[in-house]
Amino acid sequence: MASNDTVLPAPTRAIAMLPRRRSRMRQAVLLARRNKLGAAGVLGMVLILLIALLSPVLQRYGDNQVFQTANPEFRATATAIEIARNPRLSTPFIQDRFQAPDWEHWLGTDQFGRDIYARIIVGTRLAVIIGIGASLIAVLSGTVTGLISGYFGGRVDLIVQRVVDAVQAFPGLVLLLLLVSIMDQPNLPLTVAALGFLGWAASTRIVRSAVLALTASPFVEAARSYGATDLRVMVQHVLLNVLAPIVVIFSISIGLYILAEASLSFLGLGPADKTTWGKMVNSGRNSLDQNPWESVFAGGAITLAVLAFNLAGDALRDELDPRLRGR
Repeated sequence: MASNDTVLPAPTRAIAMLPRRRSRMRQAVLLARRNKLGAAGVLGMVLILLIALLSPVLQRYGDNQVFQTANPEFRATATAIEIARNPRLSTPFIQDRFQAPDWEHWLGTDQFGRDIYARIIVGTRLAVIIGIGASLIAVLSGTVTGLISGYFGGRVDLIVQRVVDAVQAFPGLVLLLLLVSIMDQPNLPLTVAALGFLGWAASTRIVRSAVLALTASPFVEAARSYGATDLRVMVQHVLLNVLAPIVVIFSISIGLYILAEASLSFLGLGPADKTTWGKMVNSGRNSLDQNPWESVFAGGAITLAVLAFNLAGDALRDELDPRLRGR
């Protein structure tokens, strides 16, 4: 018996998909026109992710590479008295400290003669790793505990929420300082874990609120009446319907964790062996009046990154929430 379905050849299928792709592109353009700030945030977020991904190619120099030039005043035969009068006589090379931006060093050099542009690019990779890593830990753990707390309620909900209250009652920055200062030299995994732990409580609260609104829904009651297990109801019926706020939490939290890590690094409690934006702001603040390049460019990178992720998260929330769509 012949089938009515015909299989189109590959070129024909590609041509048939063109209208669908054009409609998606048209829809994306309409969304960008409707929310220009959100579109700018998404573009900024994509640019930051690309810079982080391609940082080994874009950085040009090593982030700890010290640039030096030959000292024309160096004299190997200089006496101690001559060196005391002019210390430059004993140094064969001079560090290129506090150079203004030029064609060789696009953003100038810092107090040790290191290229600021290379350090900004390396700091971008670290910021993205910390932001995404901490957000994943906070959102995934908060989703599990919020789902369990909101679905079962009763004593389980009471215990989970009292733990959440205890974590949120403690000042966030003080808790971060306490967690990070446990180690003699804070490293990257510890910083990510500490930030993720701090965000767990807020993620739990948001997911629990969304789950509580769904547990009494008719489709959840219908699934229970058909004999579905609690695990199946939570995963297939509740979790799938709270994915929108979870995605929004994840996207907005990235910028918050980037800012939190920059604050820790500024205080000297960030990853000790890594180049971070907060550490650069702290390093350049002593010479801010005469050589502001390092602090200004690192602070600008923090501001743009946080702004891009926040705008992208707000745009995503507006599109996923029917009450805010087209506002």
